[in-house]
Amino acid sequence: MKERIFNCFLYTDGTEISQLGVAVHEMDGSDEEKMEFLRRSVHSDCLIATLANVRSCSIGTSDGIFKYSSYMALVRSGRSLEIFKEFFARYDASANPLCCITPIVNGEPQIDIAQGHEPFYVSSFEDHPKLGKGKMADYLEFYTTPDGFDMPRLLNDDYFNAIKLLFNSKYYVSCMKLIVSFIDTVSYLEFGDIPGGFVQWLKTYASIEKLGITEQQLWEHRNSVLHMSNLDSRKVLAGKEKRISFCIARSGYVPNPDLDSQYFNLKDLIDEIAQALAQWIHAFQENPDKMLIFIERYDRIISDSRNAVTHAK
Repeated sequence: MKERIFNCFLYTDGTEISQLGVAVHEMDGSDEEKMEFLRRSVHSDCLIATLANVRSCSIGTSDGIFKYSSYMALVRSGRSLEIFKEFFARYDASANPLCCITPIVNGEPQIDIAQGHEPFYVSSFEDHPKLGKGKMADYLEFYTTPDGFDMPRLLNDDYFNAIKLLFNSKYYVSCMKLIVSFIDTVSYLEFGDIPGGFVQWLKTYASIEKLGITEQQLWEHRNSVLHMSNLDSRKVLAGKEKRISFCIARSGYVPNPDLDSQYFNLKDLIDEIAQALAQWIHAFQENPDKMLIFIERYDRIISDSRNAVTHAK
């Protein structure tokens, strides 16, 4: 029985995808025979494929730009076929069309890894030259459960465990440095590398005014304590923001300000960021496509809990 099968293409310079393309065939035989035919036809099909601008793709695009890293987030999620759904509808494809997806990089087919359309886990391709040397657990695989992706456990293991360990061991300055660095990280995961992301994330998800400080004051505190281990950012020295510092006390207690500084309770800040984090994670449950952005950015995040093990020669 003949079946419509598809050679699908992404035309890219390696950074941005400019066009999508599909070449359609009808043939019978086994699935293995059909896939082998598609692979053999890649070089000729990419030249005759029906093309579409990426603006017709609603997933992964921003201002008409479709980044290759955004496509890889779809691959990592097992959703790579979604960007070709308009082609499949146009050619009356089956519910599960047999297809081969190939990047065409600067005019040349680039075939690095052959796998199915299930979620792509890096751990399955240990020591692959395009993925890096050594062996490392794939966070996407490790934290995916039958109930979904366990983001709270991931972020706890990667960041909050260390924050709590430092606090409980009374390394308070190091704890302060790590928590403002963590806010940097989650603001990057939410907004990308933009000016003001730290303050914007706090305003969106936290309520630190209850600690007696503002988001902008905490940003200036972050600048000084993270880079210089002091309390004097440039804006503080210029008198544009009040100097703040932390204290260690029972929950809810904050001493009165002195002549130089307004104080906040470090334990209360940690608790408030934990609550803000819960609200932030909930936003992912309401918008599955938001998870694609998370994967795209988290794939470049490093962590103490995920170390690559290299093999001695």
